[in-house]
Amino acid sequence: MKKHQIILLFIFGVFFHTLNSQNQIQEIYKKSAQEFKIGKYDDALISNINALKLAEQSKICDQIAYAYLQVGKMQYYNKDRRQALSYFFKSKTLADSCKIDSIQHIVNHNIGAMYVELRITDSALFYLNTTLNILKSTNKYADLSKVNSVIADLYLVNNRDYVVAEKYIIEAEKYAHKSNNITWVAFAKMKRGILLERLKKYDAALDTLNSALKLYNQIGAVEGRLYAIWIMMDVMLATNDTNARSTISKYISIKDSLYRVEGANKIAEYKTIYETEKKETENTILQQDNILKQSKIDQRNKTIIVLAIGILLIVFIVIWRINIINLKKKQKELETTQAIQQEKQRISRDLHDNVGGQLSYILYSLEDIKNDDKQKRVELSNNINESVRQVISNLRETIWAINEEDLSVTDLSDKLKMYTRQLFKNSKAKVSFNETIIEDIKLKSAVGLNLFRMCQEIINNAFKYAQAAELTIIIRAQEQVEIEISDNGVGFNISDVPEDSYGLKNIASRAEESNITINSSSVIAQGTTYLLVV
Repeated sequence: MKKHQIILLFIFGVFFHTLNSQNQIQEIYKKSAQEFKIGKYDDALISNINALKLAEQSKICDQIAYAYLQVGKMQYYNKDRRQALSYFFKSKTLADSCKIDSIQHIVNHNIGAMYVELRITDSALFYLNTTLNILKSTNKYADLSKVNSVIADLYLVNNRDYVVAEKYIIEAEKYAHKSNNITWVAFAKMKRGILLERLKKYDAALDTLNSALKLYNQIGAVEGRLYAIWIMMDVMLATNDTNARSTISKYISIKDSLYRVEGANKIAEYKTIYETEKKETENTILQQDNILKQSKIDQRNKTIIVLAIGILLIVFIVIWRINIINLKKKQKELETTQAIQQEKQRISRDLHDNVGGQLSYILYSLEDIKNDDKQKRVELSNNINESVRQVISNLRETIWAINEEDLSVTDLSDKLKMYTRQLFKNSKAKVSFNETIIEDIKLKSAVGLNLFRMCQEIINNAFKYAQAAELTIIIRAQEQVEIEISDNGVGFNISDVPEDSYGLKNIASRAEESNITINSSSVIAQGTTYLLVV
């Protein structure tokens, strides 16, 4: 065979191999899209990781960049925003180095959206404005609507600048209608509904959100439906709407149906595995019976003695094994019962400490709602509204900790920042955060929630009593987690604090439960410092 023929065969071989690899990747993406549509986000993530492996083997730059983008998207829907951000940056690096213009607007938009949700406003605006600059001379109306909606969200939630937010909502609505894409028409309506809710135009907000929900129902968008119903619940709770209960039931129903679909598929998969193993076991037993019968024919006398001894031994082993299994089962049941009881007590205490008091105050306040003094009624109504919002916030914090098997230090730090900044938003005190997270340590949910509640109690005390000009929170994580909270306020004499002080008693109780070390010091007119070590 001539040299040029060999080269041609090699080129054709590489071409067909590449073509086959691309076909495999496309099939995986189709499978991932189906899994995503029915809410199987874990499976969709695994499929996209498999597509990424094939793309990396192909060494084709734009395929790898797109695969990183898809994996990041699935990480987002699996509630791991920091992992999602990491993959989006990997995609952007490749898109920049390989000059892949086709996905630049998608990558920059996704990075900006992640920063919006992480409340890092400056970075969010940089990447979202970069996306707008890329798209402004194109007719990609769906993408233009989407990025304007996300920027509107940033001004609604992070900056609370409703005038600027409305400008972007108008742009989002304009491009959504130009695109004729129901998804982005509904998404723009959602932003309009949130703006109306923030402006306390609750009836108009509910009408707009209902309109968005109908569009999401029309296209079967599960995430969109959940998003619309969740915001509607907030509006109804703010107005004490009696339909809030049915709306919550509808939200739970959609979530349950999502899990039932996934559960049914898992059951079918495990059933197939079980049936296969069952057949293999039956075949093995059949083969052993045939061997045993042949052995009896050949060596009847010896076999009888061996079988007799064997049977006795087997009976002994079976009885012994049954006893061991029963013992382990009882021990496991006892451990499970104790664990459940401890978890119940923990959740009950948390709800009692953080929700019970607020609800008691609301019930007590409602008795005086009919007071003839109009000013007092308005003040009382405002106090009740604030208390209800506080109850909802505390419930969300408890649910956040319960739903997570492990809580990372980064998650805990982000939650603590949001809480502290919300608490001090109208205070003249300067709040400073300093993070040194070398190792993003995972904490059990019970430990994480206790640590978070202890920090809440300390920060609340500083807010109420310290009269401080500055509050500093330092978070360190390497081999252990350390949180240092200090203020430069009036200080107090620790020996003068009553032993039955509820706040300090609560902190000590949580510390003992989760093996958290507390070191505290306070100097009159100089301030107070707490150091919590896990």
